[in-house]
Amino acid sequence: MSPDLNAQIRAAAGLAIQQMIRDAGDNVFTWAEIQKGFQVTGKQIFFATKAAGIFKPKELTDDAALSIKQVTPSRAGRSAPYEDGDLENGAVSYRLQREGEKSPFNRHLQQAYLKNLPLIYLRGIADSLYEVFYPVFVEEFSFPAGMARVVFDQPESSPMFAGVNEVPVQYSYGIRKNRLHQRAFRQRVLMAYGLRCALTNLPLVDLLEAAHIVGDSEGGLASVQNGIAMSTFHHTAYESDLMGIDPEGKIILSELVRGTRDGPMFSQGLLGMEGRQMRFPTFEGHRPNRDFLAQKFEQFTKAGR
Repeated sequence: MSPDLNAQIRAAAGLAIQQMIRDAGDNVFTWAEIQKGFQVTGKQIFFATKAAGIFKPKELTDDAALSIKQVTPSRAGRSAPYEDGDLENGAVSYRLQREGEKSPFNRHLQQAYLKNLPLIYLRGIADSLYEVFYPVFVEEFSFPAGMARVVFDQPESSPMFAGVNEVPVQYSYGIRKNRLHQRAFRQRVLMAYGLRCALTNLPLVDLLEAAHIVGDSEGGLASVQNGIAMSTFHHTAYESDLMGIDPEGKIILSELVRGTRDGPMFSQGLLGMEGRQMRFPTFEGHRPNRDFLAQKFEQFTKAGR
């Protein structure tokens, strides 16, 4: 298979995942939904396999993985409450198969690391239920440690960054950690809301941001339950207490906004939001924490703008 076809398969997989998320309004899927796969040149290709955590479809000839899967321990048919604290720093540790370098699956993941290829990450949250992320990258890989570090950001050590805007070594850890934290939070929140604005349904990802309900400065967590996908415009209004969202998801505008008159963008884009209901994620575990909403709404009402 030509390198172009390998790239075509990877691009098609990523686009198919994103379309699934948009169509579902969330990024949580059953194994039956994931197993449907995607098509390239009329051929059906799987995203992953249930038998192994590291997956490379036979159609790929570049020897690199397409996806990785982590499963949640079975709880005798009971689902534990959703938790995403392990994702707060924007990275996860992925355990390699015990065979080390002898495992072809481990070597497939190593190749994805060496070639800096985007992966699909399936995170088990209940029996046969997965939270799906794309893209993620392998930032570190170690056969002796039996671990790989997977991040929700493009590793700066990749060829993509070589020789471009080189920065001093002292830049790295603190700023890198903060950037990884913020970008991972954005990716996770946007995917939880189906890559659409929760207020307007806007589907253009480049115009979307992850709004903290309780801000970093107030000790807010980098959890999906503390985030809402919004357009840049509405995010600014929310942070500035020009717009509030009550614990039931109802949108309330400040007196300043309600008393302002301007052109159609302002009238339709902001004034028209008064009294509307925000759209919650389909998956209950991704829905905003009502205590967080109440805390932020109290701040909005006290601001008195």
